[in-house]
Amino acid sequence: MTSLRGKKLRFAVPMGLSALMLAVSGALSPASAATHWAYQNGIGGGPCLSSTSDGGSATALSCASTIRQQWYWGSESNSWQGHTMKRLVNVATGACLTTDNKSEWNAVWLAPCGNRSGQFWTADDDRIQNQNGNFLINDGDDALHTVREYSGSIEFLWVGRTW
Repeated sequence: MTSLRGKKLRFAVPMGLSALMLAVSGALSPASAATHWAYQNGIGGGPCLSSTSDGGSATALSCASTIRQQWYWGSESNSWQGHTMKRLVNVATGACLTTDNKSEWNAVWLAPCGNRSGQFWTADDDRIQNQNGNFLINDGDDALHTVREYSGSIEFLWVGRTW
């Protein structure tokens, strides 16, 4: 004869395992995927941070809600001067926004995500800044650069919105 306690245990163990499996599968579902962002330069009507059609360059193009203008923040992070820095990854290419620190005026491009300080960024205060201390700007002809000195002018402003 089976005890009442044994029956409860036989019922509780499978139910507990089922609940665990549901919790794990929920954590791996698309609902937990990275949030996609678009960054628009300036105040209303400015161009959006984009990848080029060949995927090798970063540029500023008219906002068109395309996958080339969608970005997400990578999972690896570090801290720099009180900011959390992460890689900014283009959804269409899987490549990271990248710059160097060679001068006062630096190129910006897309590159495979790796161990480069020029790939870690923050978008605090509606400015995109990398951990080299350089700010992302749109120089007005769809070209992007980073500069060391922040002037507060509109080309430094990048307003982010989620998709």
